Amino acid sequence: MEQASSGTRVVLDDRYALEQITADAVAGDRRVAVWRATDTALGRRVSVLTVTGRTKKLRREVADAATKASRVTDGRFIRVLDVGEGDVEGEPVAWVASESVEGPTLTALLRRQPLAPDVAVELVKQCAAALAGAATAGCRHGRLDPDHVVLPAGALPRIVGLEVDAAVDGNGEGDDVRALGGLLFATLTGRWPLRDWRGLPPPEHGERVSPRAIRSAVPKEVDDVAARALTGGFDDVAALARALSRLPSRPLDAPTPPPEDRLAPVRRWSWRLVPPLLVAVIAIGGWVIGSDLGRVPQSARGHHAALPPLTNSSPGAGAVQLVWRSPPQTTGFDPEGDGEENNDEAGFAVDHDATTSWTTDLYQHNSHFGGLKSGVGLLIDLGRPESVSVADVLLTAAGSDVELRAGDTAPQAASDLRLLDTSAPAGAHPVWHLKTPVVARYWLLWFTNLPKAGSGYRIGVTDMALLGRASG
Repeated sequence: MEQASSGTRVVLDDRYALEQITADAVAGDRRVAVWRATDTALGRRVSVLTVTGRTKKLRREVADAATKASRVTDGRFIRVLDVGEGDVEGEPVAWVASESVEGPTLTALLRRQPLAPDVAVELVKQCAAALAGAATAGCRHGRLDPDHVVLPAGALPRIVGLEVDAAVDGNGEGDDVRALGGLLFATLTGRWPLRDWRGLPPPEHGERVSPRAIRSAVPKEVDDVAARALTGGFDDVAALARALSRLPSRPLDAPTPPPEDRLAPVRRWSWRLVPPLLVAVIAIGGWVIGSDLGRVPQSARGHHAALPPLTNSSPGAGAVQLVWRSPPQTTGFDPEGDGEENNDEAGFAVDHDATTSWTTDLYQHNSHFGGLKSGVGLLIDLGRPESVSVADVLLTAAGSDVELRAGDTAPQAASDLRLLDTSAPAGAHPVWHLKTPVVARYWLLWFTNLPKAGSGYRIGVTDMALLGRASG
């Protein structure tokens, strides 16, 4: 691995330009990082996993696992493109390059609401069929959970981390049949029944509770399959896939009716943060570059910041709730530069997922964007004017200067929108309670000063919630 000529990027194997870390975790004697990268030979975006600080034997195991996974051709897996070993500043590293796929993880979807039973069956059936095929090639996942299932728009689910996650963890492999049972349980209830992952809340009454005990609309035959899978009632993944194929199912892209039992948002979001080792393992699932992948920077994880709530109380305004049902159009706003600022990440700021974030570019020399511009921002288009009383924002770090602006006309400059409030310097969780509700279509977080971030200056938005008066 060598420094790029600009001095700001690292080029791996004379081919992969590593541009930004989207996940970074340290566990014991190892560091696991996931990078957004460019394959300079083919001119395409890829994701690169690096594992440093481990013994030669374990690094070889990671590389061997990735090589093994690369031989599985089922399109329901994220493809491994390249594998290698080398050194980074004198430290040995194993690295894996994989394709980039845009889409939220199943975790992000289930944190909003569980799936209709027939849609849940179809999703888990596709995952089971993919893993059954991989098993014939001698491959297992060993760490399957909702964070490892990516849902591209209008396509089949994609599974991340085949073979590799278990190798990186180094603590043996989990049972794929039981994990698929957990996946079915989670898609039906929004809860995770196993003890090896904490990205969703557990059932309130222990592991043995059935999906029907939480959600009465779950058909008995679906409930039975989930229970059998969780308790070792199937000989292998193929047997489970056959059982799922006999259940009623519906395509994943079909409209999903609202569930009858949405879980309390505060209870659901309270299970966001996971132990560092699990973060390291889940980060391997972060090969995907998409709307559920810009992992929370270490500063935000270290402070255990909570996500903005979906409901709140605004002084003098009564109960308020999120003003959108589905994430609004969100873009990076850079009118003094090239017109955009990491637009491919902008949706991460409104997905209500603590494992994702939108970030500015990394600026050098000084906190005022290296003298290149007066500011950059994040622009939210609600589609129509909405009444907002509270703006609740979770940033990746404290120390930025940020303005809240709004208006009804798409801006060409920050000053085109009315200044509502400022925070200078802002903490990591600024909340603006507006004196009177503001009705506007366009909402802008405008940063005019950046905090220190490694070798430069950068800020990110992990989540932003605009709240208005709840309807009666």
